[in-house]
Amino acid sequence: MHFVSFCPNFIGLICNKKQKGSPTVQAVEAFLRQNPIFTLSELRTALGDSRSEKTLRNLLAYHERKGQLVRVDGVYCVVPPALWCKSFVPDRFLVAAKLRPDAVLAYHTAFELLGFANQVFTTTYYTSVRYRRPFVHQGVRYVCVRLPERLRRTPFLGVVRAERSGVQVMVTSQERTLVDCLDHPRYAGGFEEACRCIATLPFVDEEVLWAYLTVRDKAILFAKVGWILEQMQGRLFVSDDLLMRLRERAPRHPVMVTRSEHGTTHFVARWNLVVPSAWMEVLEKTTGP
Repeated sequence: MHFVSFCPNFIGLICNKKQKGSPTVQAVEAFLRQNPIFTLSELRTALGDSRSEKTLRNLLAYHERKGQLVRVDGVYCVVPPALWCKSFVPDRFLVAAKLRPDAVLAYHTAFELLGFANQVFTTTYYTSVRYRRPFVHQGVRYVCVRLPERLRRTPFLGVVRAERSGVQVMVTSQERTLVDCLDHPRYAGGFEEACRCIATLPFVDEEVLWAYLTVRDKAILFAKVGWILEQMQGRLFVSDDLLMRLRERAPRHPVMVTRSEHGTTHFVARWNLVVPSAWMEVLEKTTGP
């Protein structure tokens, strides 16, 4: 069969026998076979800077038209041979991990990837030094959460690598995820979901936890973490020494843990925290027998 007969929309750059066998075309096709998900920047790095960006974009556009690639914002996903491109749903974890060069899967998404989530969400959270606006693709919402100021110089503190469908991605460790979700429960699906996720952890690496909390340096965060870990001490094998160190860094005066919840409150004197009564009920239910 002549090559043109099965690619009528192929751009003139490629659609002839000479260019079909060109080194650039062959290199791109080899790259696609080895990389199920990638960015244009990664493709250029792999092939070398001698190829022009326009040429590579044209090649990728051709593969998109053939249904071999699906693009999610600036991330290219290779469609498996057995699937039709219209029915192919890119892996949201892999997509989020590629949306920024320094993207780290975080909050509830991290708990999901690490296997400690109580629920499965379609909203996918990641962090980056450079913020970008959320967007939706095929029903999945991708949300970039700004890094706290104190992490801008060490954005990968408490970050580990995990494998997802053969691809290495960066994700916050279970200890950092625990702290982050208690810092911002809204990114964990709420306080109850955060507690349920934390309760499924097998243990807590106390030194990793302490190192991350020390860099964050927020008194209320030491207290929040201490309060929760104290309730789950036996379950998570938390030492008395860690709880003592956390209490030493807790606020000196009562502090409200949130202003987004309404209703009655409860004063946790040991940690100088004023918490919604609803949170107390959630914690009792989560840590109960």
